[in-house]
Amino acid sequence: MNGEINLKKFLSIMRKRIFTIIVTVLCAFLLTTILSIYFIKPTYEATENILIGKLVRDKGAYTDSQEISMLLASTMDFIKSPIVLDSVREKLNIKDQELEKKIVVQNNRNSQIVNVVVRDHDIETAKELANTVAITSVNKMKELFGVQDIKLLSDVNGKPAAKQVGSMTLNIAIGVVVGFFLGIGLSMLREYWDDSIKDESEIEELIGLPVLGEINLRNKLNKSRNKRQMKQQAQILNGKNGGQISVYEKG
Repeated sequence: MNGEINLKKFLSIMRKRIFTIIVTVLCAFLLTTILSIYFIKPTYEATENILIGKLVRDKGAYTDSQEISMLLASTMDFIKSPIVLDSVREKLNIKDQELEKKIVVQNNRNSQIVNVVVRDHDIETAKELANTVAITSVNKMKELFGVQDIKLLSDVNGKPAAKQVGSMTLNIAIGVVVGFFLGIGLSMLREYWDDSIKDESEIEELIGLPVLGEINLRNKLNKSRNKRQMKQQAQILNGKNGGQISVYEKG
């Protein structure tokens, strides 16, 4: 019962503060739209694949699974090692100290394929980085450790696949949802700090007694204010005309 009463009170507050919620959602929508169009750059994701071990049977049995697992783990760690990253910077002639944060190494369970994923705001840069990191990793593994069961799986055209991550529509939708919850929070905050009484129902809820009637003090205050103004005007006219008050008819 208490939960039902609280829910009714919450819905009553939302209905009373609906204007605040609408304004907040509209502001969030406009802000997110402007940021998405003029400030937030699109992000592209390029992926290269590296095959670890052999997928074909060797004398009726697959290669030792423990050996492949160790090679997979070693390769994934080696891809983001300083040996590979420094070599990539030298080949591409870049000084990006945040290069490691752009690279994500993935491996699905029970898979011998390692995915090298690179994210960048430029699609061609993302493709070039992914391809260079993958090639460098494969060559270094063969050169330094003598690993032969490692191979780069390039696309038909020799370039990694790339796609855009996220979209302006998604950003706007997230902004609207955030604005909606922010509007609810602002409504609850305004209701918490607002101690004024708006109608009879709030009085009845506050004191627990029914309201039998109401007195409109505003009209009485206006009448008393008008009387004071008329007396002041009469005193001013009386002083100017020597005690005589003239009344003029507009015609």
